Amino acid sequence: MKRLILSTIICFIGLHSFGQMIMTAEDVNPDNVCKQNNIYFLIEKKARPIELIDSIEIKLNRAVLFAKNKPSFESKSTIQFAVNCNGEVGGGFHIVIKSGDQNLDHELIDFFKTITNWKPGMIKKKAVDSWYMWRLEIKDGYIDILN
Repeated sequence: MKRLILSTIICFIGLHSFGQMIMTAEDVNPDNVCKQNNIYFLIEKKARPIELIDSIEIKLNRAVLFAKNKPSFESKSTIQFAVNCNGEVGGGFHIVIKSGDQNLDHELIDFFKTITNWKPGMIKKKAVDSWYMWRLEIKDGYIDILN
């Protein structure tokens, strides 16, 4: 019985102490965040675009012609940036996983900078600055958003 009570107390304290991670990207300084050095990598209630991902994917494939022009090119790429507490793009765009083509990476960043309407990340019902990642797969002449 004592072990059960002790285990329950330890689990309660352990679960209660879990928090959100504050992460920084080396040499990346978002310019439009509410609190510099307080950008969360959220697991729950992360920032999200107001526009549907499927709609953004269609626009992406219309704007970035690299995949159509090179249908045999296959790659995965990840782009990260900050969304501020007001639901605005906070900056700090950088490539986490490179596609293998520098021009494509630049085109992808330029495109994703045009997605400007966001719901901010939340912690305890309070809007916070947070990181967002676009995870992409380029295959068969098409760019898939994997988010």
